[in-house]
Amino acid sequence: MATVEQSADQAHADLEEVCRLLSEGKRPTDPELLARIEQRANEAREETLRLCGIQDTGVQIIREMRDPKV
Repeated sequence: MATVEQSADQAHADLEEVCRLLSEGKRPTDPELLARIEQRANEAREETLRLCGIQDTGVQIIREMRDPKV
């Protein structure tokens, strides 16, 4: 449980840092910060794929827009 709380605290701290930088008109450039953000994004993507699989909703919508009879 402590690991989850620590991870959430780190994510919150990273979010605050990114918001601070952006509010000052700067881009986040710290390699460690960017690596943590990328790692969490990859984990979220993998979890979503594991839970939901690949969704082809966009393909179906485009086909219906091109030919409403489909």
